[in-house]
Amino acid sequence: MEPCGGWCDDWHGGTVIQRLVHGRAAERLVLFGAAAILGCDLLDQTLDARIYAASEHALGSAAWLFHLGVGAILVVTVLLLGRTWGIRERSGVRRALILAVIGIVGLVIFPTDPGWRVATVAGRLHPTFAILAAGSLLFVGSRLAHPKRLIVDTVLLYGAGFAGYFLGGGAGAAERAALAVVGVLLFLAARRSR
Repeated sequence: MEPCGGWCDDWHGGTVIQRLVHGRAAERLVLFGAAAILGCDLLDQTLDARIYAASEHALGSAAWLFHLGVGAILVVTVLLLGRTWGIRERSGVRRALILAVIGIVGLVIFPTDPGWRVATVAGRLHPTFAILAAGSLLFVGSRLAHPKRLIVDTVLLYGAGFAGYFLGGGAGAAERAALAVVGVLLFLAARRSR
């Protein structure tokens, strides 16, 4: 079977698209996206990373870097969608990638409310889209990195969150620790699905 189910050939320069989809771009973008999102904590130190959610950087002076990092993760998601397109055995992963795209776009469109408060409609919708994106990417990362370890990876996610909370000192640290597990799985998925 062709790597992209034959749809790439319909585009101008299909080989360029195939190289982009099946090359190392996804791995590099995962690293860049994670570094950009974590770099927001260094750039804007008015938010305590132990306490505040990472997405609160979208409201401050590091908003440009936060959105650049989230954009990179969105591109990775689309590249992985291209890798799985037309492969029958990957239909569950493909559906999860579509949900992840919806979640990522939604969490950007509906920004969080500051300080874990939920006061606006956008603030109510933001965590829903963030959980949709993170949960979908956890599933995709686990299935593509090592197909039979979803339960183990989910336990790692929760364990990292609890450890982040108790050792890191708050909900912000818990969120970042749990998202680190998703990031590692996404990187492994990008590498192993090439």
